[in-house]
Amino acid sequence: MRDKIKQVNELVRKDGVYIKDVDKDKKNPPLTVSAWSKIKYFRQVFGDELGFDTQLFVHDNHYVAKCKILAYDPERVLATGHHKTFKNQGDHQACETLAISRALSFFGILESDITSLEEYNMLGVPVTKRTKGAANGSTNKGVDQIINEFKKCKNIYEYRDCVKENDPYIEHALTKYPSTYKTIMNVAENVQEKLNKQENI
Repeated sequence: MRDKIKQVNELVRKDGVYIKDVDKDKKNPPLTVSAWSKIKYFRQVFGDELGFDTQLFVHDNHYVAKCKILAYDPERVLATGHHKTFKNQGDHQACETLAISRALSFFGILESDITSLEEYNMLGVPVTKRTKGAANGSTNKGVDQIINEFKKCKNIYEYRDCVKENDPYIEHALTKYPSTYKTIMNVAENVQEKLNKQENI
């Protein structure tokens, strides 16, 4: 089962990994993925081995959905998830979908954030799709993060350290993504010029 969970996560990751805009500057920010991708690939990989049992409760101004992930034995509950959706934010289908997504997160199908992309969108929380890290193909460092690190350099010494740290990513961008490389280098060169002038004052 662990291998299948890993397979689902790898497939989901290919559809996109996202980060909240407010977390962009954090060292190890929580990363989220799409609920629909989680559901789609869960069903693709597990087939009819596992299933969902959902319940919906309707209240005056909101819905509450509960989801259980079940094995072949309906008494064997592998994970549960709940979600509350206000009627002015979404309908009962959205509530049920997000409850399923939460159950999948607790089952182990997630990046690092339990909350899904669709839930953040419903709540109006700005998120950005992460680009692949250039050094190792992971999603742990995107273009925006590299650019922000250059912009934060306060002196030429910090700039040199930033160049050294990001060199593998920049080198990979040069060979694989020329337009991305140009974007990064335009920012880096502008920062370098500014800091050099600052040093000469």
